[in-house]
Amino acid sequence: MKTSFSILAAFFCIGDLTIFANSLFLENITLNQPHILSSYLIFLSFVLLYFGLQFPTFFRNFPRLVVICSFVLGMGIMLLLVDLGILNEVYPGTSLILLKYYYNAYYTITFFAFSYLIIAKLRYNFPAIQKFMEYIYLATFLTCILFITLCFLPNVIPLTTKYFLHFFLFVNLLFLSCFVVFLFHYSFTEDYLTHPFSFIFERSTKIFEDRILATRSHSRLIKENLWNLYEKRNWRQIMDSFWFQILVDETLDNALEHGGKREDDIITVHVFESRKYIDVYVIDSGKGFNPRLIPSPIESDRKLVTSGRGIHILKKLFVVRWNFLGNEVSIRVDKTKSNDWKSIT
Repeated sequence: MKTSFSILAAFFCIGDLTIFANSLFLENITLNQPHILSSYLIFLSFVLLYFGLQFPTFFRNFPRLVVICSFVLGMGIMLLLVDLGILNEVYPGTSLILLKYYYNAYYTITFFAFSYLIIAKLRYNFPAIQKFMEYIYLATFLTCILFITLCFLPNVIPLTTKYFLHFFLFVNLLFLSCFVVFLFHYSFTEDYLTHPFSFIFERSTKIFEDRILATRSHSRLIKENLWNLYEKRNWRQIMDSFWFQILVDETLDNALEHGGKREDDIITVHVFESRKYIDVYVIDSGKGFNPRLIPSPIESDRKLVTSGRGIHILKKLFVVRWNFLGNEVSIRVDKTKSNDWKSIT
């Protein structure tokens, strides 16, 4: 999922830089070549389909999604090869028909395929992102209104009258609006996984990484490896073994309980260390949850419920964050607060 987001953002940046360089240095030569822009839009459709397959996660129980995307991908590759084999100077009529009808037909098919991906994903949506998706719908609606307004006012942005550039404008506006929604919904809050600006200068080093099957036997094995790391890095001076055991047991047992429903489910553990912090990441294959809905065990109606106390204790001691799906937890240990932990009874 992170890879799909990065690829999508990188592709938009490449397209924007190409248009910027073409306008400044190439005297709009590329903008007047519809075949070049059409080829770019085909590659963009590939990226969108890949993004649709991966977001919010890959659905292994819907193989037809992969079949449909593979079919559209093959159509796009064949269209690019045919267009490459037909020179405008030799077959101008055929080239024009290809541009006018076949490319537009492919864009229509891609639109329906991408729409089907979205509908299939939302039909079995994750509860953790339902509110986020509602905000995304609102942002998309407002972006469409802004885009239509700009199209009716070509003097505001003259380049929107160029061939296909209105599409570039729309995808940029849509990406920016969705990114702003993502920032406000997940980043500017204490519940979700994010990093302060100082994270760039922390120079954290990865000291542990392991991927195991989500079974109890493998869970015990990775716990043993983490305890060996605890002794090897001399973390006993930072935190008592009691707190470290709570950290390890709560994160791994929760990952096993919520992300070990299938035989091939994986639990991934990463540990980073810098001069000031220890960061432990545990990722499972489950559907996740909304961390804002975790009930407090100190409330009167929860005093007799044994579950949920470990996470509550961790949040009192360390900085606990989740990703936006809730299937990745991050525990940040501040080494400078070790005395405070040892005084807790």
